[in-house]
Amino acid sequence: MKFIKKHQHLIPFIAGTLLVVLFLPREGKFQYEFQRGKVWQHKTLNAPFDFPIYKTETELANEKRQTLNSVIPYYNRDSSVYYMQRSDLVNTFRSSLSATYSSQGHGGLSQYGNYNLLNKVLPALQGQLRFIYSKGIREPNSVAENYLSTPNATLVVINGNMAKNFPSGECFTPQSAYLYLSSHLQALWGEGSAEQAFYSKLDVQSFLKPNLRFNEHITAQALEQRMAAISPTQGMVSAGQQIVAQGEVVTANTFSMLSSFRYEYEQRVGYSGNMWLLLAGQTLLALLFISTLYLYIALLSKKKSLSLKESSFLMLLVTAFFLITLWISRAGIASIYVIPFAALPIFICTFFDVKLALLTHFVTAMLAAFIVPNSFEFFLITGFVGVGATYNSKDVYRRSRLYRTAAIILGLYCLIHTALTLIKDGSLTFDWHIYLWFAVNAALVIAMQQLVYVLEKIFGFTSDSTLMEISDTNNALLRELAEVAPATFQHSIQVANLAESVIRQIGGNPLLVRVGALYHDVGKMNNPTYFIENQSAEFSPHHHLDPEESARIIVKHVADGVAIARKNRLPEIVVRFIRTHHGTSLVSYFYRAYKEKYPEATDFSAFHYQGPNPTTKEQGVLMMADAVEAASRSLAKFTQESINHLVETVIDSKVNGRMLDNTDLTFNDISTAKAIFKKKLQNIYHDRIALPAAEN
Repeated sequence: MKFIKKHQHLIPFIAGTLLVVLFLPREGKFQYEFQRGKVWQHKTLNAPFDFPIYKTETELANEKRQTLNSVIPYYNRDSSVYYMQRSDLVNTFRSSLSATYSSQGHGGLSQYGNYNLLNKVLPALQGQLRFIYSKGIREPNSVAENYLSTPNATLVVINGNMAKNFPSGECFTPQSAYLYLSSHLQALWGEGSAEQAFYSKLDVQSFLKPNLRFNEHITAQALEQRMAAISPTQGMVSAGQQIVAQGEVVTANTFSMLSSFRYEYEQRVGYSGNMWLLLAGQTLLALLFISTLYLYIALLSKKKSLSLKESSFLMLLVTAFFLITLWISRAGIASIYVIPFAALPIFICTFFDVKLALLTHFVTAMLAAFIVPNSFEFFLITGFVGVGATYNSKDVYRRSRLYRTAAIILGLYCLIHTALTLIKDGSLTFDWHIYLWFAVNAALVIAMQQLVYVLEKIFGFTSDSTLMEISDTNNALLRELAEVAPATFQHSIQVANLAESVIRQIGGNPLLVRVGALYHDVGKMNNPTYFIENQSAEFSPHHHLDPEESARIIVKHVADGVAIARKNRLPEIVVRFIRTHHGTSLVSYFYRAYKEKYPEATDFSAFHYQGPNPTTKEQGVLMMADAVEAASRSLAKFTQESINHLVETVIDSKVNGRMLDNTDLTFNDISTAKAIFKKKLQNIYHDRIALPAAEN
């Protein structure tokens, strides 16, 4: 049990390795890399077996697009439409003729004219209507019209159990039928004739209804059959046939043969009986990649080791991006470049350091490269974009910075892909669809930033976004500190300014150290008047207490601060600043008073803070800034010499007391901190010009 507990952080690495191996494709890996337009550097390659030459995705897409645009539409002829419209025409004609004769009276249309129109105009209308309906008036449909508007287009008319092809020009649309009828009758009767005048009063267009109904179901079936008939191949390569010779330029045709051979090779190796060897190779490779990540953390990283949660977080990201890549690659629903790989190092930079983020990104990209086509190109593009995203990931919680990062990601994708395309093809012919996928990728990076809050809550991490929120001096706890212990609040602000200035110079997280400084003395709220900055010159409650009791009250503000911080749900990383800002140092004033009062005493444990000592650069800087700022308030005279002496004395006492041994602060860092403290304190306590008294 002790061994498992000691090495539990390894569990996520082992689980991640097994998961990657489990989902790696069980096909062999093609051993040659090649690019269109480049010289074949390997030995002459002959086909070891027969294999088909597959069409490219672009060729298949174009062929499907042509098939879709050339689908022959099917129509059902409805013979009843003609008879209904002919009957309506006769009835409407007679009613209109009778109304015209009655309204004209004896001075208008004669009975003979009425008879002439009935026997001349009506038969002509009926004859033209019969001709139009025999050809057919097709029902408007956007899908069919796209094809029928092309030259030499045809359609299929189903009449009962018979289906027959017709040129689209032989059929009418409602509009073309009306134009045809109007022009023919005008030519027959002449402009200005009685027949033409009477015809113009009829709403003839109302009798031209479609009698060819679009059959969507049969048309879709025909389209489906034609789509299914599209062959994914365009030829064969026989066993023994030369695919490409050494030194030969890889042409478009050779590229198709090589791509087809690679696909067939990888498929066939999966079933060749070498499954255990293939599995062993995949396991070894995945183990090497993930072990590289673990060894970096153990040997080179500042953290040296990760907790179970931290290890789980890293391997969750690695396996998640690996599995998403596998799914996209196999499903073929989108380009693999839609996967926002740049979000991975941004996530890790939010909670860890840049080096770990970059290494994790490269390990994940290498694993993903084994399951995508054009592995080298994928790794090159993804790797460069990850570096650019990581470089710009600082302060990514700020909206302007986030959008700038997304713009850099999009720009890098486009530039690198364009460069590779120019190298491969030597032309300016681009597949513009890939640039749309790059844009979607950048948009997903912005959207996935919202997951930081979720990951933060699941794994108990603290992001810069959270630190920014709790650094607001208007939040409830800091407002309470300002009201209950105003001098302590001002002290905390000064310490925050000092510590942040140092961290910005020597490296670290300035926002984290600022938040730690703002909250490091919240425990003083329980007994504010027992701390000198909140006392008046006339009264100190320590005058009536034993030195040991006073020391216990002073020391207790650390434990009180931890309790208050946890009650207000401050992140644990902030609580650590409260616990370590005094380390195991001595409450020297009351310690000396106690020794003077009890010279024979031997137990001085009550005069030591319980610690622990600082363990990070930020905690160490806070300890120094707190001690220097507090000590500066006791100076009788603020001169450059007195301030320099105070800073040197206070910080040297921390170094000599081994308070900073567990941090990664160097002597150079400490020297830099001293210089900054001196300069800042001199600016704070500089001499001011005395203003003249106001005259009455």
